[in-house]
Amino acid sequence: MPWCPKCRAEYREGFTECSTCQVPLVDTLPEENEVPEREEFVLPEGMEKPIAVYTAKNRLEAETVCDLLRDHGIAVFDRPAAFRQIQAYSGADARFGVEILVDASQTARARELIEEMNHDLAEQPVDEDELARLAEEQAMEMPEQPMEDNVSFKLLPVVIGVIVVALVLLYFVAN
Repeated sequence: MPWCPKCRAEYREGFTECSTCQVPLVDTLPEENEVPEREEFVLPEGMEKPIAVYTAKNRLEAETVCDLLRDHGIAVFDRPAAFRQIQAYSGADARFGVEILVDASQTARARELIEEMNHDLAEQPVDEDELARLAEEQAMEMPEQPMEDNVSFKLLPVVIGVIVVALVLLYFVAN
């Protein structure tokens, strides 16, 4: 039987990857006292000493900040601000945030760019009419998708009918 080397779950024959950990399955599990090999983390090119310069509230904000810094030639990567295990159990970055890291030599420039971006966003209040216009434009750009039949809604009258018949029979049996 195949096994996941990470979470140690057993799988039926034919499976090749753990559905939880997304790692290839193995035929035999390593002994409990064996120390698994650590995955080696490779820093982005141009980064020698990573320093956290900002903690974003969520993944979207983190991606926006990372894109801004990359556009200005700053090597950057992000990581969860809390332990990965906590993030896995909670299921959300927003609870703990996402740290943005750059090389130590770029911290001043990165913080300056982030501060400028936040200042610009704070100065420009969100106009609901503009948001509505942008949403409409985006909807017009998306191709029309055919409606899908929802089988559960087709079965709803049948299920309701069965329940009604069962209730009527129950009523007559009880009286």
